[in-house]
Amino acid sequence: MISATTILPFEPFLSLWRHRELFRRVLVRDIQSSFRGSVLGLAWIVVIPLTLVAIYSFVFGSILNSSWAIQPRSPYEVPLIYFSGLMVFGFFMETITRSTTHIRDQKTYVTKIIFPVDILCWVLVGTALFKFFVNLVLLLTFITLLTGAFPVKALLLPLLMVPFVLLTVGLAWILAGVGAFIRDLSHALQALGPVIMFISPVFYAAAQVPEAARPFYFINPLTFMLESVRGLLFFDQAFSLQGYLAYSAAALVVFSFGYAFFQRLRPGFADVV
Repeated sequence: MISATTILPFEPFLSLWRHRELFRRVLVRDIQSSFRGSVLGLAWIVVIPLTLVAIYSFVFGSILNSSWAIQPRSPYEVPLIYFSGLMVFGFFMETITRSTTHIRDQKTYVTKIIFPVDILCWVLVGTALFKFFVNLVLLLTFITLLTGAFPVKALLLPLLMVPFVLLTVGLAWILAGVGAFIRDLSHALQALGPVIMFISPVFYAAAQVPEAARPFYFINPLTFMLESVRGLLFFDQAFSLQGYLAYSAAALVVFSFGYAFFQRLRPGFADVV
């Protein structure tokens, strides 16, 4: 059984703090390894989102002349709205898809008894979060240039991201633990990726979903974040405090359970990698 002391929310933070220097080194190595051997190296982190913004602006802004459920300040904001949705979705999906194979991929660390294996999922989230904030800086730059004003409510984004990050770490621990023993999990998650995208309001607003189905949409952990991020960046709307508190409570439950679950499976990792 999972002991009560294991699931206390502060224990994962204590582990991360104790091994903060090790975490920093592994995180830097993981970020660099994503583009190691390429000509542009880390510059791809900027080049890729810039290319996507240019393509979205041309296709959705000029060719399709797309609109949104809430009228934005400029029609050219619509491709940026899509980009913001993909930015949130990309952070989430990169973390959980990589987590399914991460224990086996990090065999060198896992087989060392003294290595704090639990920080590996923090590293996954840290890498995805680094890319997220690079994308965010570019997005804010484009919004400011396009509208002539910086979206002030964007300053609330770090606060909004806290429970989302905790929930994502919790899910990563669960999937990393299961994925270490069940290799098919990574393939199943790759197949489900497009399904998760289209049942999440990435390319449409939750208000466009039939009213009867909306409660089910908000069970999806991405829905609240997607709606809240778009509200802050494009529509000058602060996120719901009640929704934020409920989301935070659920995130803490997933975070605590995920850590306890991972620690429970951890002794068997060395035997299967």
